[in-house]
Amino acid sequence: MDVLTLLLLAAVFLFTVSLVGMIFLAWTESRFAEKHAIKKRLYYISAGGKHGQEKLKKYRERVLRDVGAFESLALKMPRVSTLDRLLIKTKLPLNASTFIIGTLALAAIGTLLGLKLLPQTSAAFGLGLLLLALPFVALKVAEKNYYNRFQEQLPEALDLLARALRSGHALTSGLEMIATEMDDPIKSEMGAAVDEINLGLTFQEAFENLCARVPSTDLRFFTISILIQRETGGNIAEILDNISRLIRERIQFDRAVKALTAEGRYSAGVLISLPIFLFVYIYFVNYSYLSLLWSEDLGKMMMLGAVVSQLIGAYLIKRIVTIDI
Repeated sequence: MDVLTLLLLAAVFLFTVSLVGMIFLAWTESRFAEKHAIKKRLYYISAGGKHGQEKLKKYRERVLRDVGAFESLALKMPRVSTLDRLLIKTKLPLNASTFIIGTLALAAIGTLLGLKLLPQTSAAFGLGLLLLALPFVALKVAEKNYYNRFQEQLPEALDLLARALRSGHALTSGLEMIATEMDDPIKSEMGAAVDEINLGLTFQEAFENLCARVPSTDLRFFTISILIQRETGGNIAEILDNISRLIRERIQFDRAVKALTAEGRYSAGVLISLPIFLFVYIYFVNYSYLSLLWSEDLGKMMMLGAVVSQLIGAYLIKRIVTIDI
């Protein structure tokens, strides 16, 4: 058995271990739902942002103590801790270490299989890089969907908060109602803000951390209005009604724009992906024919021109179908 086969088997083993870890985490979270909810709240609190770090130090230490030595070491790295909080937001039954191990193992499997099956070494490494990037791309898509759901829930949450304030509730009580009555993701985010306030952070620190976790312009407007009202006074319920109305109008306009530009966006996807899929198909079906593109000088110039043309076309189409709201 050669070294390449041994490495491939080792990569398959690591990938299998990550899959087993994912299944185990999903089983434990479904069996111990209350424990998972507490862990999730601790992770949100331990995020802390840039504000109130000293006040939340004990809760970070609690999270790092409960996750184990390897996971604790990983969470001390800024990017890895951000990845772990993102995995919690997207409700994937994975922690950061399992995700990283599984992704690296998948990339190694693709690279080693490419070295055994593909005619070119560069193609094998390209396949490995593609498989390395795919999980992160899927995670970014899930993150975008998470923020979109939060944005759609925000007007309803502001209406609920305005009604609570009119009925005599305090601001903190209104935020607790949002964290109790509504669904995720706004439930978890507002609940984390309330928890941070209860743990000693000021309203400004808690809401700044909330804006750091959810990069939304409308949420920033809401935060600024709350902070100004606490300093100067005023009818905060009416302000929340106005912000809610503006957000709804913006969402409706955004949907109308997406409907009008749908044809252009789908055409762009077809025009960009078709040459790539055709290139991959011919690479496997008739390699000797396609190899002229990198074995001949004229072919190299044609490939360079094709790539540049693709990039320019994608940029122009994006500029045409993208409308700033």
